[in-house]
Amino acid sequence: MAQVEIAKAVQLLDLMLEFFADDGHWARGCYEDGNGGRCLAGALLHLSRKYRLPPAPVIALLQDAMPRPGLPLVHFNDTRCGSVAELRSVILKARRLAHDDAEQERAAAAVKTWLLAQIEKKRDALPAARGETASDEFVPRRLAA
Repeated sequence: MAQVEIAKAVQLLDLMLEFFADDGHWARGCYEDGNGGRCLAGALLHLSRKYRLPPAPVIALLQDAMPRPGLPLVHFNDTRCGSVAELRSVILKARRLAHDDAEQERAAAAVKTWLLAQIEKKRDALPAARGETASDEFVPRRLAA
């Protein structure tokens, strides 16, 4: 995920944590219960629309954070999740995974920068190792007659 995408995912996860801070906001068996309660997927979609944040990265993070990765959100919410505390725990784990992705991306960028610098060093060192100067490379050599 790109840095911007990660930041938006974390923002949406934070909004979900805030929403589920009130135990009464958790619903099972429906997206919205009519009394302000929503299931995990319902809250995700509602907050995504309200704050214009993309839901797809958050869905992937939540699925990776579940005790059995890859479960559909609705199935986890309605049959596997035992409490709103467990629900919040999964959201927090998804948030940690987002930060791990961001850290991996930063590390990958640093390695790429380092590798490019090493390639450039070797490229600059090659003519010197052959006893040539940079200007020698572009001077045509005369062939013996």
